[in-house]
Amino acid sequence: MTDKHPWKMRYAPHVGLAAPDIPLFLHSADSADPVAQIEWLAAHGFAGIEDNSLKVRPVETQIRMGEALARHGMQMGCFVNNPTAWDKPIWSSTTADARDKWQRDLDETLEAAKRVNGKYVTVVTGSTVGTPRGYQVAVMIENLKRAAERAEKAGLVLCVETVSSLRWGGMLLNHIDDAYAVVAAVDSPAVQLVFDIGHVAPMDGEVLNNLRACWDRIAIIQVADMPGRLELGSGELNWVNILRTIKGLGYTGLIELEHEVSQPGIAGEETILSNLRAIDSAI
Repeated sequence: MTDKHPWKMRYAPHVGLAAPDIPLFLHSADSADPVAQIEWLAAHGFAGIEDNSLKVRPVETQIRMGEALARHGMQMGCFVNNPTAWDKPIWSSTTADARDKWQRDLDETLEAAKRVNGKYVTVVTGSTVGTPRGYQVAVMIENLKRAAERAEKAGLVLCVETVSSLRWGGMLLNHIDDAYAVVAAVDSPAVQLVFDIGHVAPMDGEVLNNLRACWDRIAIIQVADMPGRLELGSGELNWVNILRTIKGLGYTGLIELEHEVSQPGIAGEETILSNLRAIDSAI
């Protein structure tokens, strides 16, 4: 049984947030296979997917995913540029090894993007203990300027993301104004922001004010309720106001559901859908 809900926003559930075999709707689609997930999501009116795990999937699987997305007219959302070493100080380091690493990662990302017709890739970086933060930020800016030249030619957008230090330590960019400053300094259409409310809310608060303040640099929006980074409607954030504001600002991109589930099994996934229907209907 399917339910094509006439969504007001273009929602994109994840098909592999923490691991490739743990999609958001694992039980509902009755399979962890990303193509089975795409088929189920298409039947329920979703506009696309997000997949942190894309680059660790076999090439054959990436190709199948791209074909399935095209078949259903769905969009590939964000995938992580470096899913196996995302928390290492790669973009923020001056070492030859780090430079070679981000360049190799970008090569692989460009190929993966072609297979799924992807445009947006998440960029995060760890911090080097003992090196003043300002120097590392300056290095990240220069590295992103170099990467932007290739990305822009390929139609790729490198999406800089902040990471909550309350959830993961050792990351360079924890606050949205710092990430905005990096993106503004690079000043390229190929380097923009991921506005991940699950990271912004606990670190910076005032979600609506921060949305407006960095609106001109936002490429993709990701959502999760707090506390716990769980489904919308499970926590303290006013999602009707947040999504209404996003819609009012003219955003037409994906709203990526980058969260976990508060209840196990099919019941938890049904709660995701029922909460989202109620919130979306009230926008």
